[in-house]
Amino acid sequence: MQRLERTNFGSPERLHTSHGLRVSVTNYAGGSALPLHEHDDAYLCLVAAGGYTQQSSGRDTDCRHGLLLVHPRGHRHANRFAGEGARCLSVFLSAELAAEAGVRRLLDDHRVLQLPGAERLLRRLERELAASDDAAALALHAAVLDLVAQACRLDRPAGRPLWLGRVLERLHDDPLATPSLRELATLAGVHPAHLARRFQQAQGVSVGEYQRGLRIGLARKALAEGRRPIAAVAAEAGFTDQSHFARVFKRMTGQTPRDFRQGMQNAS
Repeated sequence: MQRLERTNFGSPERLHTSHGLRVSVTNYAGGSALPLHEHDDAYLCLVAAGGYTQQSSGRDTDCRHGLLLVHPRGHRHANRFAGEGARCLSVFLSAELAAEAGVRRLLDDHRVLQLPGAERLLRRLERELAASDDAAALALHAAVLDLVAQACRLDRPAGRPLWLGRVLERLHDDPLATPSLRELATLAGVHPAHLARRFQQAQGVSVGEYQRGLRIGLARKALAEGRRPIAAVAAEAGFTDQSHFARVFKRMTGQTPRDFRQGMQNAS
């Protein structure tokens, strides 16, 4: 298991460091993989294009375009990149900013968040990274503050719910199960409406969308590992309608099931 300091695997295409802030953009080839590793400092990773599967604590997380991943200090994970590869924007914060109460709470656990306006933030961050005028550094710092503020707001008002781990474990244990919101709320010990609202705030997506992401993760494995018909893969992943499966798959991965399978076969 490898340990990294304030850096990432790969050679960044763009890199900015100043006043304790480090922002980089790195491209990863399709079909490649990163070994199990951890970082000495917490950092944020915004998926700018493509996608990959993160392996952590025995679970796979589908990391797709537009998602923000919060990696706390010492979070152990490995990555497998899909056929189209991925482009990742990583942010290591200054010690001063990381010490702020809201930011400190944000960085204390691994989170996968869907930020409102993620596309706008990505364009702004990449534009300022590429800029070379006298105001570029200041503008980049402002963009990072915007990113961090939005992430912190998703985690309010009471931080990460104590019951969230139980609900996530239930969903991950059997992605093909169809527990009702009331069943999950009973497990959590909260009202169904409260669970739905706080789950969305903590994870950035609804319970149903999160479950679809887990099922798409199963489908990606099946498409990469075998030659079964796509209709069969869709059914095994819990989708009764192949066209609906294809739409959800493309929305979450950026590719059709057929293109994803072809890309994986070409990469191997």
